[in-house]
Amino acid sequence: MLLGTAAFGSFYFLVPMNRHELSQGPPLLRAVLLLASLLLVTLLLAAQVRRSLRPDRLPLERLSPLLGAVNLVVVFFALIYYGNAEDFAGLETRLDALYFTVTTLCTVGYGDIVPLGPGVRAVATIQMIFDLVIVTTAISLIVNARPQSG
Repeated sequence: MLLGTAAFGSFYFLVPMNRHELSQGPPLLRAVLLLASLLLVTLLLAAQVRRSLRPDRLPLERLSPLLGAVNLVVVFFALIYYGNAEDFAGLETRLDALYFTVTTLCTVGYGDIVPLGPGVRAVATIQMIFDLVIVTTAISLIVNARPQSG
């Protein structure tokens, strides 16, 4: 679990990315890529949930794959926000994007980083809905899974 978090963190902070290149392209193409990427992340999360629900897993073993998937979700949205930093007030670095993503995931919302443009507000809204529906459903499935008696 810690190794996965370290791997995602290393990828996010060490892989060279040009912020301006991440935000280039026609808006419709970017929207389609966002939705396709979100679908892929959702499928990966669903696979981790299925893996966690195996009856031979202990409760802590059930949470580990899900936490790895949450790491993926955090890095995914942080990259989107970092690529659109010019549409935010207060978001300038990768750490700012990661901070905003985790703040949104945890539904804390300090207000120090604010999405200004309609596109990033839409992405933040999508992340909020994704977090509430997909992640909480996955957690409840894992926590409430009953071992199969055999």
